[in-house]
Amino acid sequence: MFLASFSGCIASEDGDNEGRYIDDEEDLIDYIEEGICGDIDGDGIPDCPLSGYIEGTDPWWCTSSGIGGHHVDPVYENSQKGALSDEICEALTYELKAAILWSQEWPTLGDAEAAGYSMSVEYVEGMGTHHVMLNDFSMEDSSFDAENPLFPGTRIDSVFEFERPEFLMYGGEDADAQLVGFAWFVHAPVDNPPDGFSGDNDWWHRHEIMCFRPSDFVLRGEGLSDEVCEERGGENINLEEYWMVHAWIVRPWLTFDDVFTNHHPCLYEEGPETDPDAECWSESTEHVGHEI
Repeated sequence: MFLASFSGCIASEDGDNEGRYIDDEEDLIDYIEEGICGDIDGDGIPDCPLSGYIEGTDPWWCTSSGIGGHHVDPVYENSQKGALSDEICEALTYELKAAILWSQEWPTLGDAEAAGYSMSVEYVEGMGTHHVMLNDFSMEDSSFDAENPLFPGTRIDSVFEFERPEFLMYGGEDADAQLVGFAWFVHAPVDNPPDGFSGDNDWWHRHEIMCFRPSDFVLRGEGLSDEVCEERGGENINLEEYWMVHAWIVRPWLTFDDVFTNHHPCLYEEGPETDPDAECWSESTEHVGHEI
């Protein structure tokens, strides 16, 4: 059994084990045998999402460190991540739990696309895909302004909803690719990132100029000249007032150094690492970068 995929979970709030912290594999096995950890997503694997918090513990998702990758916005200059207080950690726990539970309907890329999600970013090393619910939005609509973009009909707006990330991220482009992470994408002023998760560890970043193919809103590159973007069949969009943050809370894709880091070291260019003994699972995520 892959311990890293369960380590740091909290037991169900039901029964005599309320709030008990699962910190080793033997403890986890006891919980499975007792029926406390249920099979939430129906894949036959017992699930223990972030379902509670007990005062005095320091769960990994409340002790982020580092700078979260190379997309560090100047607004965070001289800032530092660190352990959260008990009160803030408890609030963050339930925020992250809500996102996990909300996403259980789409454990695979095929599930997401069957529900109407489309792949706006193809598989990228360290990131996976980015799937978004576009509904009736189209860049080809005459009202769309690439210099001051709005995305009517989608949930890409100025509202942060911790329980409903704008993007679902998958570990490949095949229908059976597994959900690996989330990304929130919120409209806010250039110098003022969204009021996001509880605490100060969710460092948001911006991709100021991105080239998308108007016909299907698929990314063709970042920071390209208009000429190069057009050669790739795309149109540049000014996204300087749109902020993004990731959270790696889907097992086994946990990032223990920094839950809000931009990237996961086990999402290789050729695909996700499936060997639980691979070295990447213990790599630091403090300074991981990627190329688009």
